[in-house]
Amino acid sequence: MITSKAIDLVCTFNEAEFKEFGLFVSSPFYNKEAVQVKFYEVMKKYYPSFSGHSFEKEKVFAKLYPGKKYNDGVMRNILSKTLELAESYLTVKRQQSNEFSGRVALMRELSERKMIKLFERSEVKAKEILESSAVKDEQYYYDKFVLIYESRRFLSNKKSALYSSNDMLRESAENLTVSFLISMLRSETNIANSNLRMFKFEKDTALSELEIYAEKEIIKFPEITYLQYYYNAFKLARTQDEKYFYELKSIVYSSYEQFGEQDRRDIFTILTNYCYYKVNKGELNFRKEHFLLYKENIVRGFYKGSRNYLDHIQYLNVVVTGLDAGDSAWVEEFIEKYKAELDDTNRENSYNFSRALVFYNKTRYNDALNMAARVKTDDLSYKHQLKSLYLKIYYDMNETEPFYSHVDSYRHFLLNEKHIPEVTRNVINSYVNYTKKLFDIKNRLGERDYDLFRIRNDISDSKAMVNKSWLLERIDKIEKSLR
Repeated sequence: MITSKAIDLVCTFNEAEFKEFGLFVSSPFYNKEAVQVKFYEVMKKYYPSFSGHSFEKEKVFAKLYPGKKYNDGVMRNILSKTLELAESYLTVKRQQSNEFSGRVALMRELSERKMIKLFERSEVKAKEILESSAVKDEQYYYDKFVLIYESRRFLSNKKSALYSSNDMLRESAENLTVSFLISMLRSETNIANSNLRMFKFEKDTALSELEIYAEKEIIKFPEITYLQYYYNAFKLARTQDEKYFYELKSIVYSSYEQFGEQDRRDIFTILTNYCYYKVNKGELNFRKEHFLLYKENIVRGFYKGSRNYLDHIQYLNVVVTGLDAGDSAWVEEFIEKYKAELDDTNRENSYNFSRALVFYNKTRYNDALNMAARVKTDDLSYKHQLKSLYLKIYYDMNETEPFYSHVDSYRHFLLNEKHIPEVTRNVINSYVNYTKKLFDIKNRLGERDYDLFRIRNDISDSKAMVNKSWLLERIDKIEKSLR
C-alpha cells in the first residue's frame, strides 16, 4: 500500500468529509490539475483503509497514466499536491465553521470596496451572531473588540483619516482588557493549580504583577461572569482562602449554564480539588462540601461533558465522597441508576468495586471481600484503591495473618510499580506504615500506648496523607478502648 502523509491525513476524514473533499478537488477554483481528480477517483475505491496490494504507487500510476512507464517523481508530486489540497480543504472547512470570523472578513472586504450598505448589513449580522453566543468568555470579548475595530476603521475611511469616536475607542479598549484579563487569569490559574498536584502545594505569598493589575481592574467589571470566575479561581489557587471557594461556588451555582463545556469541567475540578485539599488537612467538614459538589454535577446532568458516557473515575469519586459524607442511601441509588451510563470497558469493575465500598461502609466485610474479588483490571487507580480497601477490611476484621500478609503485598506493589510517581509512592507508603502501627497498638504488639499521641499529631499535621480521616477515626477507637 502507499505510505505518505497525504494518505495518513485523508484516512482521518469521515465519510461525509471524504465526499466533501472530492467536491473540493473537483472544483476548478481550488484545483486545476485533472490528474488530482483522477487520483481522488482511485482513492475512492480504497477508502477508508487504503490497503491492499493494488493500492501501490506503480499500480496506481498505471491507472492514472495507462501505457506510460512509471515515474516516481510524478507520483510524489501527485501525493504532495493531494496533501496540499487536503490541508486547504480542512482550512476552508474550519473557516466556514466560524460564521462570525467569516462575517468580519467580509466586512473588511466590503469596507475596502466602499460598499457602504452591504457593509452596514454585514455589521448588523455580525453583531447578531456574536450576541447569540451563550458563552461570554475571552473569545467573545476579543471578538467584540475586533468588531468595533472594523467598525471604527470603516467610519474613519468613510469620513476622514482623522475621524474617530471616543465612545468606540473606550468600548474597544474595555473589551480588549476583559479578554486579556480572562485569558491571563485562566493561564495563571492553570499554573497555580499545577502546584496543587496530589499531596504537594508550593505557596508564593508575594503578589504577582498580574494580581496587582487584576485587583485594580476587576472592580470595573462586576457584571462579567467569566472574569469574576477566573479571578476567584486564580485567588483560590494562589491563597487557599475559603472566601474564594465560597465566592466561586456561588458564581458556579448561579451561572453554570453560561459556561462552556471545558470550563464547566474545570470549575468542578477546581472546587472538588480544594475540598480534597481541605479534607487532607484534617478539615473534615469539607467532606460534605466535596460530596455536594459531585451530587450537584450529577443532578444537573453536566457530568458527561463531550463524552457519551459517565467516566468511571468520576463514578467512583461520587461513591467514595458520598459514603464519607454519610449519604449512603443516595449513593446506593446512584450506583444502580448510573451503572448503565459507564463505558463498556469499565462498567463491571466500577460497579463491583462501588458495591464493595458500600458493603465495607455497612461493616459487611465478607460481602465486601467477595465483591472486591470480582474486580479484574490492570488500571493503576483500581489497583491502589483495591489494595487500600483490603487493608481497611483486614484491619477492621482484626485478621492478623491476612493483614500482615497484605501489608507486605502492598509494599511490594508500591516498590515494583514503576508508573507510580515518587511523591505518590511515598505518601501511600506512609498510609500503609501508619495503618500497620495502629494495628500493632490495637493488638498490643510491641508499641507503647504513649506513641499514639505522637502518631495522631504526625497524621494531623501531615499535608500529604491519603485516608487521613479514616486513620484518625481508628485512633479515636483505640483511645476509646484504652479508656
